[in-house]
Amino acid sequence: SFFKRQFHSFTKSKTCDIYASVGESVTLTFNYEGLTKSNILRWTHNSTIVFLREQNRVKIGKTEDITTTGSLLLKSVKLQSSGTYQADALHSNNTLAKTWTGQLCVMENVPKPRLSYSCGTNVVKLSCEVSKPEGLVFSWTQDQKILPSETSQTVSISTSDIKEDINFSCSVANKVSAEPPMLSGLIFILLVIIVVLSNRNKDSKTSVCV
Repeated sequence: SFFKRQFHSFTKSKTCDIYASVGESVTLTFNYEGLTKSNILRWTHNSTIVFLREQNRVKIGKTEDITTTGSLLLKSVKLQSSGTYQADALHSNNTLAKTWTGQLCVMENVPKPRLSYSCGTNVVKLSCEVSKPEGLVFSWTQDQKILPSETSQTVSISTSDIKEDINFSCSVANKVSAEPPMLSGLIFILLVIIVVLSNRNKDSKTSVCV
């Protein structure tokens, strides 16, 4: 059918056009100003019909899920709501009036990070620990200054670069959410790392974290 041919022609692209977080309401915009009662309107999600209106009768879906221009309203989306959506408006003679397709990606809100550290000879390793690190963007600050070169989950600091007490923090984000600023609980500050350089032996490079 026309709808099946149209759908398969768009499934090759998996690039996300719209991002949403779990539980959010999303409007998939389909602005067909000429939409009338005589038009056939159909929405599909991964080849499954989620809305169909013919001859001004809603056969699949709910009337309140569609705007006057044909946009689809998704309420409280889930991870399973991700996928390819397609809208087709046809004239009463089955000729195409307008079509739209897009990829919706639903993501969970970022988890709260927990900072940990470990000490080795001449180095302190910081780790921004989260339950599901895949797909997250990490950022680090040192004494409230962003470290643009540090974008991984861990940061290693040479003890030779530490001259005094230093405050570090990490934050995580994805396409739909980010931990808020510190005042709102976004950035979690690691307790001050105190590196005690042993000067008992000038040749010693041993460091201790407390």
